[in-house]
Amino acid sequence: MLRLLLINWRCPKNPLAGGAEVYAYEIFSRLAKKGYKITYLAERSHLPEEEVIGGIRFLRIGGKNTFNFSVYRTLPGIVAENHFDLIIDDLNKIPFYSPYFVKDIPVLVVLMHLFRKAIFKETSLLAGLYVYLTENLIPYIYKNNFFAVLSESTKRDLVNLFKRDIRTRIRVIPPGIDAQFYKPDPNQKRERIILHCGRLKRYKSTDHLLLATKVLIKRRRDFRVVIVGDGDDLPRLKSLARDLGVADIVDFTGFISEAEKLTLYQKALFLVENSIKEGWGLIVIEANACGTPVISACSPGLIDAVREGKTGLFYDYGNIEELAEKMNFLLDNDEVRDRMGKEGRLWAEGFSWEKASQEMEDLIQEVLRYGCLRG
Repeated sequence: MLRLLLINWRCPKNPLAGGAEVYAYEIFSRLAKKGYKITYLAERSHLPEEEVIGGIRFLRIGGKNTFNFSVYRTLPGIVAENHFDLIIDDLNKIPFYSPYFVKDIPVLVVLMHLFRKAIFKETSLLAGLYVYLTENLIPYIYKNNFFAVLSESTKRDLVNLFKRDIRTRIRVIPPGIDAQFYKPDPNQKRERIILHCGRLKRYKSTDHLLLATKVLIKRRRDFRVVIVGDGDDLPRLKSLARDLGVADIVDFTGFISEAEKLTLYQKALFLVENSIKEGWGLIVIEANACGTPVISACSPGLIDAVREGKTGLFYDYGNIEELAEKMNFLLDNDEVRDRMGKEGRLWAEGFSWEKASQEMEDLIQEVLRYGCLRG
């Protein structure tokens, strides 16, 4: 059976793991069950150098900020020792440029999303320039490679980056969902909770929800905001909530279990997502699967995951007044929420990890057939 090397900055056990790691593990653990021999290369963090999880062999090297350099240094040796048939570069921040370092093995690229100018909302000018410039090299290093992307938004971004039509080498493979786990609970009473879930990073723009809450409490206080997740933006957000005078109405849960998150999806009136850019909206689909509608920024990736007026509502990214208006509208309209919740459940049922895994396997076979397109 085929031997695959998957390179991702983090593994699923990393405390900073997010949607990219969920996507990789859910898809490739299913391929491992089919007999594929998969090695997953990730940064070490505090974890063992090597272990097997879900049929996948995990190798861990390097550190949080140096993993890409460890890959550049060790990749040829790892490939020579293991005789892989295919390398999969999972690009979720800095590219790994495998086609430059390994010439005789095809490389498939799995791309969450391109940061481009959005990176400057997340980090310093110097660090932002570093990420921006490393992305600029993608059309040169991966000039002949196939790409799997999560959404049509990322596909458009990628075509624009290449400045030529590479659409025939891009496959859109959205994430799946466990619709048997994420589902409505008829015994769970809805509470007046406005929910936000995800890693707390600056570019996720969770501060917009706090600002909109400040606007909304001038009209009403019959709700609570629950912000689920951890991340390096958490201290700033807590401080902002105090400064805005909304700390008494906003709860920060930090990291919670999937079971606890499920209960909040089932309790909340609706979810709010504010990010400036995403590869997809996995959190959005999870909420929809639980019968919970969404208010989302009209941002790349999120626009692919939300059906306007059916499973949720859009607001223009950064328009705090409009966000507050949409929140006020859904708080007042039980019938609209119920209708969107039902349509959201039907929408979410159209996504499965089995489907995503099969589409990825089909793409892998296509890449191997067209070995002439190696980078």
